[in-house]
Formats: sequence, structure tokens, C-alpha cells
Amino acid sequence: MLLPDLAFEHAANVAAAAAAHAPAYVTYHVLTQVDAPSLHRSRMILRDVAVRTRDDLAVVHDLPDGGTTVEHAFPVLPTFDALSFFTLSWHVGTHMDLTAFVHDVTPLEFSTRTSTADASAERLRAYKVAYAPDSSDAPDGATKLTLAPYDFVKRQARNPGSTFYLSDVSISNGSGLPTSVTYRGGHDIILTLDYAELAGAWVVRHVHYEETLQGPLSIGRAHATVESTYSAIAFPTEPPDARLAK
Repeated sequence: MLLPDLAFEHAANVAAAAAAHAPAYVTYHVLTQVDAPSLHRSRMILRDVAVRTRDDLAVVHDLPDGGTTVEHAFPVLPTFDALSFFTLSWHVGTHMDLTAFVHDVTPLEFSTRTSTADASAERLRAYKVAYAPDSSDAPDGATKLTLAPYDFVKRQARNPGSTFYLSDVSISNGSGLPTSVTYRGGHDIILTLDYAELAGAWVVRHVHYEETLQGPLSIGRAHATVESTYSAIAFPTEPPDARLAK
């Protein structure tokens, strides 16, 4: 069995390759449920999205009778590689409005090495990686990894309250692609992206996000959760909207 560090590196390389060869255009329907139980507030957001994947330029239409805007894919580009370096802009407003997108994405890629502890530790120095108890090496099973950032990494964070770190990764043993990636961080942040393979593409099918929101002057706290489910995913060969043809 590979060292867990090397299993992670292999998954990161496979994911980066899949993202690099993503379809040029994606259209999809997304249902997003925003809940803040302590405030007794909730909101459902329905949107149709058409996106050009190379620069995350999207035409977003609010359903059933809302407006249309040109912005980032909502809430996350379906071909986004969660095993990359990225910045997440995610904000739940007091009226349960949601702003969400990823940007400054840099693929996480590793050179091929032998399965030696020294080679692995040198490059994954930010995390301690281990196999989860329910990890499997069966051909039709899933390799499951747990990751914990070292204390020195957390001490170096510029914004500890809003910084999150890899926590759990599940990888299909058949394709080598991640099927689920979870991050955890300050303010009770949990971000989980679930993936599926569809028509030869690796795409996000579900996003879970939760966070404890701080009131003005740090007075008051409310825990909010967001569940986004993607459906009707398709890969047009031509721009699905004229605004994506430039």
C-alpha cells in the first residue's frame, strides 16, 4: 500500500489533469437551500447557469422569474478542482442572500516520486496525512484520507478566523479521482464538495457549507448552513449563450 501522503499526491495529480481537460462549456440547474435555524430564517434559491470553464464566466438566471446576470458560476464552477490552491468568497447575508464563488485557483501538482517517506514529507510538510479507518484498497472501493495541518502552519495564517484546511478526502480506486473533499476552519467552517464522473467529465454534484456568522461588533452569533445540489448537467460543444462566445 502506498504511503498516505503519496496516495494524496496521486489524487491531486489526477484531479488537476481532469480539471485541465474539462469541457469548454457547462450548463446546469442548481438548487440551493440556505438555513439559519437560530434566526428562524431559510431561503431556497433556484438558478440555471451556463458557464465558460476556462475563465469561469457565467450567465446566471434566477428562477422562476428572476433576472439574469453575468458573473461567476454559482455557487462553484462544476469543473472546479477542490485539491487546488484557491480563494473562496462565500457570504450569507442577513436576508439569507448568498454570494459564492472560487477564484485565484492554482492546480496542486506533484512530480512522480518513489514511495519513500522522505520524498513525501518534504512536499506535504503542511499536513499530517493518514488513512481513515474505513479506507479500502479494493478495486471498486474508496481510499479515504484524513489530513490535519501542523500547528506551525496554523500559526502562520494571516486570517486565522477565515482560514480553512483540508480535512478529509475520499478517492475512487477505479478512476483515481476524488469523490468527496472536505475542508474545516475557523468560525466552525465546513466545506464539502461531492463529485461524480459524467460523460467523461469530473464535476461537482453537491456542495455543503456551514459557518457561524458573527453579528456587528462581534455581538451575537448564528450558525448558517448551505446545501447546493447540481442537476441537468450538460456539456454543449458551442457557446450556450452569445455572451460566452467572446
